[in-house]
Amino acid sequence: MNDNRHDNRPDDTILLFVDAIEDDEAWVLVGEKRHRVPRAMLPAATREGSWLHVSIVPAPPEVKGIAERRAYLLRGDPGGKIKL
Repeated sequence: MNDNRHDNRPDDTILLFVDAIEDDEAWVLVGEKRHRVPRAMLPAATREGSWLHVSIVPAPPEVKGIAERRAYLLRGDPGGKIKL
């Protein structure tokens, strides 16, 4: 059971605190750990000091067109090691 007393959120969500927003990046706290995330991943109204509920759930597999998409991606992949 979730023992976080900030709210009545479901057990399968994570509570994040938005510590800082700088340009296209935001720093969020999950517990005591600080993480950098792209600003675009946050709701538009998010400000420094905001609390966010985050729930990550698996997406259902997309069946329609998947074989064609994989074939297209493989045609453009020369294989081998990635060069940066």
